[in-house]
Amino acid sequence: MNERDKTYHRDNLRGDLLQAGRAHIAEHGHQSLSVRTLAQSVGVSPGAPYHHFRDRRALLMALALDGYEELNSRAAAATGKPGSPEDKLIALAMNFVDFAMSDPRLLELMYDSELANPAPDPAVLTYQQVGRSALLAQVRAARPDDSESEASVRVIALWSSIYGFASLRRRQMIQPFEPKGMTEEAVALRTMTLAVQAALRD
Repeated sequence: MNERDKTYHRDNLRGDLLQAGRAHIAEHGHQSLSVRTLAQSVGVSPGAPYHHFRDRRALLMALALDGYEELNSRAAAATGKPGSPEDKLIALAMNFVDFAMSDPRLLELMYDSELANPAPDPAVLTYQQVGRSALLAQVRAARPDDSESEASVRVIALWSSIYGFASLRRRQMIQPFEPKGMTEEAVALRTMTLAVQAALRD
């Protein structure tokens, strides 16, 4: 190991690898990502990244969890602002749609890769439960008399609408049918508003 490798290992190699991995995924997707590719892009020996990631799956997991950290931070910021439970649910929904559109290939790694299929890895599921809890807290605040099962079903209905819309838009399957005269932002906001109102309706 040369002196540069030692410096990266001691200081910020992990962060540099994650940053380079995010950039690779944004441009090429996760399928072609390898530990060797990242080592080359960061400028260290092929073996240096293995001090931080035991294999390719561990690297992909770290990148996915980094995405979940960002998504959950956005959710915390949205729910920390003043507003009604309905307002906060709309903000949560729009945050997810915005994330899906700004980083679609990272979202694919997080929700539609070997880390999540045929069932979510336990580490992934833990982060997904944080997102569910954010929605559930606002549904409970809006409908405090609902049973646990009723609140859970309403969250499932809402999450299905949010993720479904984001996935269809990410695949450019909604755009051809969006009303003329409305911006993509306006369509997303109106759709998420309707989904939230439906989830909270008696």
